[in-house]
Amino acid sequence: MLHALILSCLQKLFYLKLVGKIKKIDTVVEIGQKNKSNCNNVLIIFPLKEEAFRVALYSFRNLKRKKNTNYYFLINSIYKNHFHLSGYIFDIYYNSKKNKAEVDKYFYNEIMKNKKFDMIIDLNNEFLFDISYLINNMSGYYKIGFKNSYSDYFYNIQLDLSTYGVLENSYSKINMMLE
Repeated sequence: MLHALILSCLQKLFYLKLVGKIKKIDTVVEIGQKNKSNCNNVLIIFPLKEEAFRVALYSFRNLKRKKNTNYYFLINSIYKNHFHLSGYIFDIYYNSKKNKAEVDKYFYNEIMKNKKFDMIIDLNNEFLFDISYLINNMSGYYKIGFKNSYSDYFYNIQLDLSTYGVLENSYSKINMMLE
């Protein structure tokens, strides 16, 4: 079953790359105080799997809010009652058996198509095609995610989990980028 899911994902990636829907990100980004102050719209996609979600929620519990920054959160709908960060919250409906994620229709039709994000952060430490493809179709200067075999196609800033050791340390690095 898992082998079939991986094969299906690889087929989708190959096809989308072939027709030009996915290209490696070659945009050079500058990270500095000047760019950080201009982050007006930040999208944070929380992990879909429970263990990583709990670590992320704990790590971002003291997220420092900036006066002119709008935070948008995409979270697995089954964890919505446990989520207490302030901002615009939208659901992701995740089917773990099929490894498929579907984003809230309002977010997809209104926010994603009409909003330019300064920062898009994917906190999923495992590759999820549906989330990565969503990010690929969004407008954002910084696209931050975890390094994997396909991350060059979706993120211009990649965190290598093996470098930081544990997931919480990686989330701390992201928190520092948001300050």
